[in-house]
Amino acid sequence: MFEFVNYGAEKLQFLILIIVRISGMFALAPVLGERGLPTFVRIALVLLLSLVLLPVLPSQGVGTADSFWQLGGLVLHELLIGFLIGLLYRLLFWGTITAGGIIGYQLGFAMVTVYDQNLSSQVSIIGRFWYALAILIFISINGHHTIISAFADSYSLVPAGVFGISSDVGEMIIRLTAFVFIVALKIAAPMIITLFLTDIALGTIAKTMPTMNVFFVGFPLKISIGLIVLAISLPVFAFVLERTTGYFDQQLRILLNGVAGA
Repeated sequence: MFEFVNYGAEKLQFLILIIVRISGMFALAPVLGERGLPTFVRIALVLLLSLVLLPVLPSQGVGTADSFWQLGGLVLHELLIGFLIGLLYRLLFWGTITAGGIIGYQLGFAMVTVYDQNLSSQVSIIGRFWYALAILIFISINGHHTIISAFADSYSLVPAGVFGISSDVGEMIIRLTAFVFIVALKIAAPMIITLFLTDIALGTIAKTMPTMNVFFVGFPLKISIGLIVLAISLPVFAFVLERTTGYFDQQLRILLNGVAGA
């Protein structure tokens, strides 16, 4: 009877740690953790996913916490691991919004903003459009499955209760965070090049035809060209999104290996 009680306590503690790690991931993960989803739905997804993964996740070495403070430390560790998993995939969407801000500024839409509840701030309308489009593409390439798979694999890389931050891990997190701007430039590159060439053409026209009001003609012209190139470059956008998702998935495993070995 005593062994049964201990077994139940260990399983209950392990379930709590799974729920905490998933909650940390859902706090930042795209699609699964969108604030547009009702809170009840997100809580139900966390509990359902925890119960489904409980029988298949390795629980060796977790043991039972001897005190409340030890359990609190384990909870904090699991929460940070979940944050790291969600953060890495969220960087891709932050890069998308950044790209939209760059393009919106070049198109003359700098003042046209909408409220983003995930960032709790105003963002460019182009960035918001690309963000919604990125979610659709992310789902179509099974990105949400990739996140869940990475979460399940995280227990083989970083078992419950194991966590450490070294200088190498911190440097890698900073480098991956800076990758937001690389993603933004890759996504916005077709628009940046096209609008730059359009500005050169308008500048040449202004020199050769001084009496022409280039600003009056150029503003609607840049918007028209920009929207056309935006539509044409959507396959490039989907390609960058798919390749970057795979890259972040690989980097996440390297990062978790570093966390486990710190």
